[in-house]
Amino acid sequence: MGIIIFFIIWYFAYARNNPKIFDKLKKKKGLIIFILIALFFSNASEGLLGLSFALGALFIPCYIFYKIAKAISGSDENARKKEAKQVRNSTIPKSEQLPNAVPKRIKIVEKFNDKYNLTLTPSQIQTIVDASYVSTDWEYLILSMQKEYQTIHQWYKAPIGGWLRVYLKVFDVQTVSSDMAQQKRICIDSFDQIFRSIDLTAYNTPAWDISRINNTYMTNFDDISFMMAYRFLEANGHKYTLGEVEILHTDDELSNLKKKYDESDGIGAH
Repeated sequence: MGIIIFFIIWYFAYARNNPKIFDKLKKKKGLIIFILIALFFSNASEGLLGLSFALGALFIPCYIFYKIAKAISGSDENARKKEAKQVRNSTIPKSEQLPNAVPKRIKIVEKFNDKYNLTLTPSQIQTIVDASYVSTDWEYLILSMQKEYQTIHQWYKAPIGGWLRVYLKVFDVQTVSSDMAQQKRICIDSFDQIFRSIDLTAYNTPAWDISRINNTYMTNFDDISFMMAYRFLEANGHKYTLGEVEILHTDDELSNLKKKYDESDGIGAH
């Protein structure tokens, strides 16, 4: 029983807050459950119960010693983590930060993914969650997924990173990178491939046919997301010429008809 108690304490205090360890435990979930159940029933024997407590008592000081040794040997890494934590606290108020537990962050992204019909795969969701522990940009994205929106367009509105939100919504098949600079390059390339293949000189009103693009590239553009992608490309050196707005005017044919009417009316008066 001591081993089981120790494992539970270790899991909730440390393991589920560490993406790498949590991912390994998740993959071995079936085996871990089997071992814990076996240990639980084996403790029905009084002799094994005492042994279990003894082993649990032995593991705890060993684990503490391991943590102390790791802290001493990994001082540089700890310094980097401390610096990253300070940056995070200065960027995102502590009261607004995400929960440390990996499964809670995964649940936030999964719920938003389902509600707003994104097409993120479990693997991509895991990548986003893992990245949120080292990148405030990715953490901000998950934070934005906790809020309620009247329409998906409200989610697009962001001081930084609106282009990423448009990309995740518009494309049915996405590529997700934990590195935000690489993710930006992916978004630029993806949008640019589409904009290079179409004649934007015909685009002059929101009524322009975007459905052809969606059918061709398996995307979900509407006029708002389309123009946000356009401005994102423009800000990154990819300029495309849009069509000119045509003002309604009296055409030559109508003028000729009016002239003929005036002439015939004059003849009738004679």
